[in-house]
Amino acid sequence: MTTATQHQDQEVRLPNVNPSRLNGRVDALDGSRLHGWIWDETRPDEAMTVRLYCDGKLVCEAKADQSRIDLRRNGIGDGRHAFSMDLDEALLAARARLTVIGVSPTTGSELELRLPAPDELAAEAAIAVPLSRFFDKVEVLIALNRRGQLAQKELSEKLDRIAARLEENHALAEAAKVDAETQSEIARRLGELDVFQLRFDGTLRGFDERLAAIRKEARAPLRQVTVILGFLSGLAALMSFVSLAVLLWGG
Repeated sequence: MTTATQHQDQEVRLPNVNPSRLNGRVDALDGSRLHGWIWDETRPDEAMTVRLYCDGKLVCEAKADQSRIDLRRNGIGDGRHAFSMDLDEALLAARARLTVIGVSPTTGSELELRLPAPDELAAEAAIAVPLSRFFDKVEVLIALNRRGQLAQKELSEKLDRIAARLEENHALAEAAKVDAETQSEIARRLGELDVFQLRFDGTLRGFDERLAAIRKEARAPLRQVTVILGFLSGLAALMSFVSLAVLLWGG
């Protein structure tokens, strides 16, 4: 019976808990460092525990919570499901007797991660390196495209705000223009009223002078009649002035 089978036999079945769907693998043994990944598809936000056994004895343990861009690109959750372990010389020498087990901390489910042969790892590395570089460039282009979209959106919003301000300024300019025309019309009418008042004052002065001459020449009874007529004429002239002023101002 393998180590993985032994641990699976010891797994505690919890009630009302969705079973795990574990998936993962050992990717490389780079020098003295072991790399790989594992995740639970039913719990993508949970970090798995990775245990290294030598001849069935636990020698190392780590969390699969490291971030890798290639995992995220391939839909392995958010990409934070990678792990790595440092192996000493004794473990490197006992490579054939090593077993890597991934464990779910929620359900206790286990998955044995196969350690590929050296030639298999070398072949995969030869393909993975240029492919990783290509995807790195694609990632940069995607990021630049997103930045360009954000910049375009920001520019569009600024243009909308500028257009709104221009419309507001145009409305204010139109209102100022109407106000200026109204003030000009009022000033014109006031000027006409001033001219009329000057002419009316001249007419009244001439009338007063004529009335004074008539008074000197007329007899006493005629003088009284003349005074009355002068008063009535003055009152009529005043009423005409008021009517004209109201007409000019209201028009």
